[in-house]
Amino acid sequence: MNFIEFEKIMTKLGLNSLAEIARYLNTTPQAVSNWKSRDQVPNHIIIKVKEFEINLNQGVSVNNPYFSNNFLPVSNYNIHNEEFFSLTDILLVFSEQLKLILLIPFITAFLAFTHAQFIKKPQYISSVRILVPGNQQGNSNLSGLASQFGVGVASSTAVDLSSPTLLPELIKSRTFAERLFNKVFTTQKFGEPLPLISILTNRNSNNIENIDDETVQKAMSILNGKVSFKSEGELSTISVKTFEPVFARDLNKAILEELQALNRYYKSQNVQEKVSFIESRIAAVNQDLQKSENALESFREKNQQISSPSLQMELDRLSRDLEVQKGIYLTLKQQLELAKIEEIQQSSVLQIIDQPQVPIYSTGNNLISSVIMSSFLGLVIATILAFIRSFIKNSNSYEQRKLLRVRNYLASKTKDFFADKRITGIISLILILGLPYYLGHRSEYPIFFGRYSLKLMIVNTFYLLILALFSLSFLYNLILKKHKQ
Repeated sequence: MNFIEFEKIMTKLGLNSLAEIARYLNTTPQAVSNWKSRDQVPNHIIIKVKEFEINLNQGVSVNNPYFSNNFLPVSNYNIHNEEFFSLTDILLVFSEQLKLILLIPFITAFLAFTHAQFIKKPQYISSVRILVPGNQQGNSNLSGLASQFGVGVASSTAVDLSSPTLLPELIKSRTFAERLFNKVFTTQKFGEPLPLISILTNRNSNNIENIDDETVQKAMSILNGKVSFKSEGELSTISVKTFEPVFARDLNKAILEELQALNRYYKSQNVQEKVSFIESRIAAVNQDLQKSENALESFREKNQQISSPSLQMELDRLSRDLEVQKGIYLTLKQQLELAKIEEIQQSSVLQIIDQPQVPIYSTGNNLISSVIMSSFLGLVIATILAFIRSFIKNSNSYEQRKLLRVRNYLASKTKDFFADKRITGIISLILILGLPYYLGHRSEYPIFFGRYSLKLMIVNTFYLLILALFSLSFLYNLILKKHKQ
């Protein structure tokens, strides 16, 4: 609203000068003069002007505006130098709503303390640091031997299942999980040695023979959530998070042992395949070597004296073929010996720097930080609610009438929602159609009626209560309508 429109409304109220307008609005003439020079009126003044217009249109008497009781005094806004909110206004709101500002942070801090201290289950993390080389050196000897004969061999090796770069994916694999599930651990929670899969799925049973695929998938998902693999160059960290410190250490050790065993297994498979291939090649090269030797021996027996150039060239060719076959045979025999040595060696590529230790303190359960954060959050919520309550309490008559209409609408429309037989009938029909799916579902680990777990029992109870509520509302509305007819 520009100042000209504002001045017209003030004129209707009998306010013709800037000083009269300033006195009526409880501000200074300089402030009103600034509005006029900028041709712009502050928003809170516009709200009051709109209220004046409404009162004028409704025929409210404004002949004596200075002493009229038809308007709320604008001094409640504490207008000084055109500032709607000053520091004293904020302090006034805080002091007025002090009980709310103190109550909500206390409630949030109390709930956070109770949850962190008594409800939330502590978790313990045990970590192990290992050195994982980036590249394997398996083909370095082959490259050196091949280079003697002028053959270049690529230095990079193909990635296989024994490669240390695949350790993160190996931990998440089903093969690794199934090998680990059979291991037995002792925990304070169950009190007796149980297989890992029973501990993860909360089954107090040693029988793991008849476990279905769904249980295995669930246990794998839980295990992947408890184990993390973090790499920092060649150094890597395997962390395990469980509900007991000793169990965290034992599980981390078992994971490390299975990784080494699985790595040796895949490594042994690769070596056996290499040995088998080299032995087959040695047999074939040995036959070619014998043929070359026999051919050279036969040539020398037939040609005791070599005088012609053609015989000399033939001798060189046979000698060269024999040397090549000897070189290939020698290389294969060396590689066979190296592969057999590698097959005997049981060492893993993993080098352990820090062994898993029993964690002393739990993680993710910092009582002090939880209370501080919850108190701060409660203070923010309390401040917002304090300003809302202060606005509602100190709003003018026009705003109060709008809030009253909102409250009336909420009450009447909520009542109409349950009184409308079409809405209650549709919701009742939908809930009846979905009832077989809820009541017919069987939990994996039932507690109630041999069918429902605690979570599903709570869901079904609320479902039946809501169905009963809407069904009774529909029948009541239907009977009431027939009674009126």
